Amino acid sequence: MDLGVISLGLVALIVLTVALARSRMRGEHETRRGSEPGTGDHVIDISYNSGGPGGGHQGELRVPRDPQEYARRFVPQSAWRRDAESDTVPPRAPSKPKTGA
Repeated sequence: MDLGVISLGLVALIVLTVALARSRMRGEHETRRGSEPGTGDHVIDISYNSGGPGGGHQGELRVPRDPQEYARRFVPQSAWRRDAESDTVPPRAPSKPKTGA
């Protein structure tokens, strides 16, 4: 191959890479991730088909729009039961005494 064609190809590749990087950086400021807090749920379809007859899985996932409700879903059931049994927070375990000078 001719050295001029290789050089022109490399310059074109560099220009395209810089143009793509600039467009990506510019587009990030216009869009925000996530959704606005509110009431209700987002419904996500998690169905898939494995390709054969009768294969696959049907389902949907509900994600609450309220941030507090979203956080509550991550609390283990044991904590819910413990909280329902007593209105107080259990005391912390005593720390070991420090030794040394």
